Amino acid sequence: MLRSLPFAFCLLLFALLQGCQSRTETTTEHEHEGASVTLWTEKTELFMEYPALIVGQEAAFAVHLSDLKDFKPVTQGRLTCVFKNAGGGEINFIAESPSYPGIFRPIMKFSEAGVYDLQLRLEGQQVEDIIQVAGVRVYANESEIPHEAEAAASEELITFLKEQQWKIDFRTEPAQTRKLSGSVKAVGEILPKAQWHAEVPALVNGVILADQNANLPSVGAWVQKGTVLAVISPPANTEAGLNNVRNEYLLAKAEFERAQRLFEKQAISQRRLDEAKLRFEAKRAGYDVIAQQVDFGGSENDGGDTPHFHLKAPIAGVIEEIHFHLGETVETGEKLFTISNPKRVWLKANIPLALLARVQAATGASFKVEGYEQEFRVDQLNGKLISAGSMVDEKSRTVPTLFEIDNPENKLKIGMFAEVAVQTSKVEETLAIPANAIFDDSGTPVAYVHIEGEAFAKRNLQTGIADRGFTQILGGIAEGERVVTVGGYQVRLASLSTSVPVGHGHEH
Repeated sequence: MLRSLPFAFCLLLFALLQGCQSRTETTTEHEHEGASVTLWTEKTELFMEYPALIVGQEAAFAVHLSDLKDFKPVTQGRLTCVFKNAGGGEINFIAESPSYPGIFRPIMKFSEAGVYDLQLRLEGQQVEDIIQVAGVRVYANESEIPHEAEAAASEELITFLKEQQWKIDFRTEPAQTRKLSGSVKAVGEILPKAQWHAEVPALVNGVILADQNANLPSVGAWVQKGTVLAVISPPANTEAGLNNVRNEYLLAKAEFERAQRLFEKQAISQRRLDEAKLRFEAKRAGYDVIAQQVDFGGSENDGGDTPHFHLKAPIAGVIEEIHFHLGETVETGEKLFTISNPKRVWLKANIPLALLARVQAATGASFKVEGYEQEFRVDQLNGKLISAGSMVDEKSRTVPTLFEIDNPENKLKIGMFAEVAVQTSKVEETLAIPANAIFDDSGTPVAYVHIEGEAFAKRNLQTGIADRGFTQILGGIAEGERVVTVGGYQVRLASLSTSVPVGHGHEH
């Protein structure tokens, strides 16, 4: 008797399980999937979900509304829902405010079957809009509802809920036809403008003493043209030569002044005066050249202290480098300072020789540099093409092309490498999307397309020319499809997980 109990228990358990399974299958067989609608207007995005609609039964709608100014949820305002059928029947519902941020919850009950057109009127301080939804079907009874056909094989969708979209910086934009200029890709570099860059050498031998250079400018300091950069104390032989130049000038000056006085008294001839004047002007010319750089330590009529050579800035700019130390002995021609004015710089693009013919009539360029995501444009930087090289680099087989551009906020640093797109004169009308919507997936360009409210698809792209922040699309996306331009990385992460993150469930 006891041995038969386990067997009987197992039979009973099996029967219960079979009964549960049958009820489950029966229940599932009569379930009907609802519908969803996703629409974009100029002001709002609508994502509306609702169950199968049957006459006499209440149906709860979930109307998600996003404000397209920032793609955040509509958090205030009144929503009026007006359903109209072909026979003139009309049903209204007014929601005075969202049930949750971005979600209105109208509950509708229909008295007539048929196809209705829905008008949603949103009124509020945040945004006002009218949205038209056609083809909302209401069934007379449950038996009229068609069973869902088995879905055909299609692209795999990524779930990214509205609540997730609203919590991050998020934005989409439709693929549309734009005018793009063809371009040639090139490796580039930021260079100093030649006229605004100077290497300052020592013009005499000498020592740069600390007590004579208390005001030595530091790296990064702005100096004006003619500013004293350093004081060099020359050796004895140079000092004697400098003093000799000054003394000869002072002597010629005194002789000319004496000749002028004598000529006024008619004590000497005009010829003697002219000779004295010529000697004075010759000595003064040599002295003036030296006097611009040399401090003789006193006035011209002093006995004369030790002369010091003043090294002056040849241009206005920033001290980029100092190539010596205080107390160091320097030689003539030795580089002491590097000065550069960064307000205007050169963009050098190295054009591959095979593509050179395409940029002969270059109209401009865009480029990206290390450390910045933004794209810079030559025309927006008050730029111009200044030269196209005539010599080919033997190693890289490229030809340099130079653009001169403004350098706002000194973002562009000398020596930065750049990815350059040199624009050609050919303009095409073509399908394009923002460049920031494109990701690199193991060497393949991809974009995330917004299929409907909470469903996205990753598309492999065929791309063409790039211009002004847009990229030509040759395949993978149709005109009008919306791509994720901000928040694509989060959608990409969502594609790697089949589970919904904690805290992101629907607030339905």
